Amino acid sequence: MYKIVWIVLLACISKNICAQAKEVDSLLKALDIEKVDSNKLNTLSRLGSIYMFNNASKGIEYLEKGIALAIKINEQDKLARLYILNGFCYRIKADFEKSLENYLNATRIYEKEDKRNRLGAAYISVGDVYSDTKNVPKASEYYDKAEVIILKQKDSFELSHLYFEKGILYDKNNGNDTSMQFFKKAYQIGKLLKSDMVITNALSAIGANYKSRGNYIEALKSYDTVKQIYTAKQINTPDLLAALYINYGEAYLKANDFENAKVAFQKSINYATSAGLTEIEMNNYKSLATLYANKNEYKMQAYYLEKFYKIKDSLYTSDTKNKLTQLEADYKIEKKNIEIVKKEAEVEKGKNQRNLFVSLAAGLLLLFGGLGFFYSRIRNKNNLLGVQNEKINIQKNELLTLNGVKDRLFSIISHDLRNPLVTLRSYLSLSDNPNISEEKKQNFKNQTVQAVTQTTDMLDNLLVWANMQIKNTVATIVPIYVEDFVLDVTDTLQAQAAQKNISINTNLQLQTIIGDKNILTIALRNLITNAIKYSHQNGQINIVVQLENNQPCIKVKDDGVGITALQKESLLTNQNESTIGTQGEKGSGLGLFLVQELLTKANCTLQISSVVGVGSTFTIVILQ
Repeated sequence: MYKIVWIVLLACISKNICAQAKEVDSLLKALDIEKVDSNKLNTLSRLGSIYMFNNASKGIEYLEKGIALAIKINEQDKLARLYILNGFCYRIKADFEKSLENYLNATRIYEKEDKRNRLGAAYISVGDVYSDTKNVPKASEYYDKAEVIILKQKDSFELSHLYFEKGILYDKNNGNDTSMQFFKKAYQIGKLLKSDMVITNALSAIGANYKSRGNYIEALKSYDTVKQIYTAKQINTPDLLAALYINYGEAYLKANDFENAKVAFQKSINYATSAGLTEIEMNNYKSLATLYANKNEYKMQAYYLEKFYKIKDSLYTSDTKNKLTQLEADYKIEKKNIEIVKKEAEVEKGKNQRNLFVSLAAGLLLLFGGLGFFYSRIRNKNNLLGVQNEKINIQKNELLTLNGVKDRLFSIISHDLRNPLVTLRSYLSLSDNPNISEEKKQNFKNQTVQAVTQTTDMLDNLLVWANMQIKNTVATIVPIYVEDFVLDVTDTLQAQAAQKNISINTNLQLQTIIGDKNILTIALRNLITNAIKYSHQNGQINIVVQLENNQPCIKVKDDGVGITALQKESLLTNQNESTIGTQGEKGSGLGLFLVQELLTKANCTLQISSVVGVGSTFTIVILQ
């Protein structure tokens, strides 16, 4: 299965390289005329990376020239990158000694310069070479080094890659239980990242692991899950489907379910043919030959073996032709260059002084035009790289945000959700106890009602907040009738306010406002709930909707305990923790955090003013 994944990867990248054929020509021309070493180094690096997958030997030729130049001009960061690319080329050629040498050179540079964000990936590459040579102790040593760095960097995607490679290492060496553990770890990370690629790769590996154990039912379940993801996400890529169905076929074949195996192999052949994945098509024919041999149908076995060897022979012939074509092309280019030089020398001799001046002028114009063209290309690439780096940083920040969401969610669920449930369980266990007075039972009941109310509010907030973080909800701005909007919110909170005999007063100076009704409803409900929580018995809460500085504002004023300047700063920087209300009410610390998050999405701001012991005013400013 791992070989199939490798074939799909190389095929996909090779297609991309084919699309870059024109770029190779321009890069070779640029290399001939380039005088600035740093620009020449970039050109050599690009040529090596293009040739890396479809002609590793040619890639090595340009990369090693780049390595020599990087050493000469002391470009350590680029030198390490060239060592990584060169190590990969040698790994493709199965020259593991040279591959290891290049990878280790890169790791030494990253270690010396403390490039920890790249060192983890370099250690994985070293471990991969040892894994290819079945040196389990050394592979494990470098994988463990990588794991320490990656965990500190909190790079979940790289961690999933590491666990996948560890799983392959132990699977190669018959450590089925250990390899399964790592594949499942990669799968769990994929689920947290919501990465279809990580999830499906891990599930495919898990299926192959089950298949090697003879547990074909679980193997097929894993492949079914991969298929469901492809269907749900409308992933119709022939490369991926060809690999999936050959895995299906192998599992059915091992389970002696020949009919389903035939169907799966045929689907894989169809997808492989459309994607140009000749090696996967060839492997399907070999598996079909095995299938018919198991059924003692030797005529069909011979038929598919013939198709298998026909493709295998053609691949060998094709590789040979490609090498000959490359040699011939190199020869023709060199010959053509020599002829051009001779011709230019003859023309130069035959021209008079004036023609020589015109030629020189034209040559200078062409040279400056060429330099301008290549400068423009380089500038555009640098701009593109800047945009890509900016996207990567945005994605990194999004992942960090989601990780924070997860940590906050788990903290609230593990702590604040348990407390009211414990209260509810205690009341239910004591409600039938005849030794407890009716007054105490009523107190228990009141506490239970309060706990359930708080839990309901907290869960509502949690669901809204989590949905907002995950789906990145966009606000819907519409006209809102103020009186209906405010009364809808206050009516739901009257019972809660009545427990502390708190009156809620309204002063609505505006008839309509423009905003997102759902977001403003959630924000107002949370602000009033907080005001009730921190108000004293018999207190008052005033809700005012008015214009301030030509901006619509919704104010929630209370005469409660107030907040300190430090607490206010914590609220505004989203570092607030839950505090106890005037009658022991508990919360999750999520309410005001949620309000600020939501209001930002709805083009609103939250302002806070408070005096300790006097009360607080929370103002929602709707920006026009």
